[in-house]
Amino acid sequence: MKRVFLSNNIAAKFKFEQRVDTFKVIENSNIKLSKRGDYKLIKVTKESISTMELIDYLSQVFKIKANDIGYAGLKDKHALTTQYITIPKYVNIKKFQNSKRVKLEEIGYCKDRLKIGSLTSNSFEIVLEDIEDFNSLKKAFENIVSNGFANFFGYQRFGVLNDSVKKGQKIATIGKGSKNQNSKILLAAYQSKFFNEWLNRRLELSYNIQNEIKDNLLQSLSPTLLNKIKNSNSLFKLLPGDLGYYFYRGKKDFKIVNNINKYTNDFLSHKYHITGVLFGSRVRLSNFLAGDIERAYIDYSFNSLRGARRDAWIWARDTKIVYEKDKNIARLFFTLPPGSYATVLLEELQLKEFNR
Repeated sequence: MKRVFLSNNIAAKFKFEQRVDTFKVIENSNIKLSKRGDYKLIKVTKESISTMELIDYLSQVFKIKANDIGYAGLKDKHALTTQYITIPKYVNIKKFQNSKRVKLEEIGYCKDRLKIGSLTSNSFEIVLEDIEDFNSLKKAFENIVSNGFANFFGYQRFGVLNDSVKKGQKIATIGKGSKNQNSKILLAAYQSKFFNEWLNRRLELSYNIQNEIKDNLLQSLSPTLLNKIKNSNSLFKLLPGDLGYYFYRGKKDFKIVNNINKYTNDFLSHKYHITGVLFGSRVRLSNFLAGDIERAYIDYSFNSLRGARRDAWIWARDTKIVYEKDKNIARLFFTLPPGSYATVLLEELQLKEFNR
């Protein structure tokens, strides 16, 4: 798949190598503490170890099952990361010897075990090296902050040479299901491949609409509606039948796009969040033209995981860029929604994907 980029930026030129000193991430959460609870909330600071390796390691240290340890998200191995986990309340972490690699801090008690997705956002500090032109980099960063960017799954999701996708497809094909965490991760990689392909096709359609390039998928739209979509100020073009959501009383309230102007305005003001499907069981699909496109990227034999909707386009917040001229490096600070990849933002800056 050749990635489509909608940005009008000039490609920024820099060097990025993911290491502990160039990639930092802090997990933000709104976990409610209680005086009593069945679990302890633990703050973990780690480096050069993945979340799954951490869970396996701690389960051996504390002599508990890996499934007894709850976590909200997977954090990179080649990075300095801070995240939260829950463990059964009877576990005594004072016996754990903190090291440079893993540090544990007991925060308090909570009633519920952490689950995937139970976090509000992730905050990043990224170091870019060998900056060719800082002003161009700064302008490109500011444009991405203003316009948003496509919420692709990053290369980390798919493993070396897409091996996670291939293994996930094999599990799905033979119908083994997702009884253990490793199988779930591999199946999720298989889901993610289709989401990325769908999103890339939608970016291609957005480009074609904006530049009045003929596309067979657009033939069902009237010239009036097509012109209305073209003249919207959004890089990502909403289509009839798209499925997105508003936040209502803290929950996602899904609505179908049936008025291009209204929903595009709400989308650009960050009130309405457009989504794509992660296929699986019990997931709602979009309708009309958007639904026709979406259904082309669904493996209907796949029911090993529950399906979900994922934001297709996102905006970074809490952003800042700092140039250290003596070292010729730039520090990027930004916060992204749960499940979004900082490396995808960096790919938008350079208008090309990283080599895996």
